[in-house]
Amino acid sequence: MMYLITNNPTVRMDRGFTLIEAVMSILIVGLMLVAALNTVGASKVAQARIAEQAIGPMLAQDLMSEILCQYYREPDDSILFGLELNELGSSRAAYDDVDDYNGWSAGPPRAKDNLVLPDLTNWSRQVSVAWADTSDPNNNSLTETGMKRITVTVKYQGRTVYTLSALRTDGWPEVALEAGDDGGLLGGVLKPLF
Repeated sequence: MMYLITNNPTVRMDRGFTLIEAVMSILIVGLMLVAALNTVGASKVAQARIAEQAIGPMLAQDLMSEILCQYYREPDDSILFGLELNELGSSRAAYDDVDDYNGWSAGPPRAKDNLVLPDLTNWSRQVSVAWADTSDPNNNSLTETGMKRITVTVKYQGRTVYTLSALRTDGWPEVALEAGDDGGLLGGVLKPLF
């Protein structure tokens, strides 16, 4: 048997994919698919973080503004720090001074009337209140100093997302919320009680 080898360009050789070419094609497509899925996953994680960065501060500021609208100390001049007997076992609607919020927490977050805030199932908020040292407000004092540090911590799925701290002093005049003075936007406006 004799084979004729020619360099004639008109002779056409039919070839299909070899096994090596098929494996290489599958490998390239697989790597591209993994890269695409990683990109989609990273995008979803980034979207979740952006949502956390918006919701966390909002939840903290909402609760902090509620607390800062309360009296510095119990209006009936009770010397107790924390909840008084008539506030035990009730919703935050009964809280009337800053230190009533000490140790309060809820998950999912709740409004002052104890209704669960919608679409926040994996979120929680907690509050700590302590007398602040007047020389360094970041440190606690064991006795009354005329200044309380309030810290609101917001968590998502048990992970701290946002922490907000504020100082409330005894030196500011107490305020009351008078309904209707804001045109119905907030339900009231703060006015001095003197």
